[in-house]
Amino acid sequence: MKKIIAAFSALVLFTVFAAAVLMTPSNILYFLNWGEYIDHALIEKFQEQYHCQVIEEDVTSSEAMYQKISSDTTRYDVAIPGDYTVHQLYNEGKLKKLKVNDSQFPYLENYKTMFNPSLSKIMDEYMVDKDNHTFNDYFMPYFWGAYSILYNTGKSDVESVVKENGFRSLYDRSLYQEDVRIGMYSTARWIVSSYLLSKGEDPNITSFDGKEENDMDVDFKNDIVTAIKNIRFDEFGDDSLKRNVANGALDLCFTQLGDFFDTLYLLCEEGKQDLDDFKVEVPETTACFFDSMVVPTTCQNETLANAFINFMMNPENAYQNARTIGYSPTLVGVDRMFEENAEKGELYFEDGTNSMTLKAFLKRYPMYLNPLYQSDHVYLLKPKSNDYLTTCETIFNNLA
Repeated sequence: MKKIIAAFSALVLFTVFAAAVLMTPSNILYFLNWGEYIDHALIEKFQEQYHCQVIEEDVTSSEAMYQKISSDTTRYDVAIPGDYTVHQLYNEGKLKKLKVNDSQFPYLENYKTMFNPSLSKIMDEYMVDKDNHTFNDYFMPYFWGAYSILYNTGKSDVESVVKENGFRSLYDRSLYQEDVRIGMYSTARWIVSSYLLSKGEDPNITSFDGKEENDMDVDFKNDIVTAIKNIRFDEFGDDSLKRNVANGALDLCFTQLGDFFDTLYLLCEEGKQDLDDFKVEVPETTACFFDSMVVPTTCQNETLANAFINFMMNPENAYQNARTIGYSPTLVGVDRMFEENAEKGELYFEDGTNSMTLKAFLKRYPMYLNPLYQSDHVYLLKPKSNDYLTTCETIFNNLA
């Protein structure tokens, strides 16, 4: 986010993997990531410290990341998939256990206690194998957040409706006194999940009786299609949604919490003084998400891969990364650093004419350090069959 553009120019990202053959495999780390999701100054620091080269490739979805890892076209050493993709890769035996008991990697040793308690609770409930045993030593949570509603307060009753009704405010226009413009992410599974959350349901169910089968019940699917058609979303999009809520072209939209903080910082950079019209709500009933660093079984450099994850789990580096990217940190130690630095007067933003202290930022947006601070019922999206995902796509296509 903040320094990412400047830092990006300092690092050459190699997407043509043939360029790396001049180096020995032991000196190369193949890294599969999302776009603009790491402080590249930290990659430079790691390369200098370990005398290696990091070759990064970016994708735009967890599904694309799964396909990249599964295809075995490139033998990635480290990847950062989303939670249900981590679960799927683990179930299929495609992840290596991390070296959590190796003294070479001290920042991996406390994996059972070093993460935010709210996040740890979710992991203990959902990230379990078929025997209900956790497998937390196969992944290290990187950033996390919650599914949320971005909204603009330009229309009088939008804020009160959103706060009182949560995700229902996306699906019931009768709640508003004025016409409102509502946006929805053009991601098929998110659309289905948002509707189920608006009904107070677990976003993983596949039938009216709450079962979780291989695919959706036909009547259940048809009910979802009818409901989503009736709401007549004004815009389907992705990154455009957050900008359109910020500028008032949309009144509200469904998104992830990180999108709010990303846009907030951009508004500060653009010199916006009054931020009161651009807000976010994490409903009491929601789903959380987290992306994690993992080592695929196809990796060529397991020791360097664990060294890289250990490096990124160092609280000093994780703090720098969070300040650069803007998503919510996962480590308790990093949360403490935010609070301590806020008390020391550190700035969240400053450009000479406009500034916000870190203390003011954390007070105004308590969901940054704990996205679930006001949520009572929290779910995690589970890995689903290809049949289920195809049905989600069918629902989305029926909206055209």
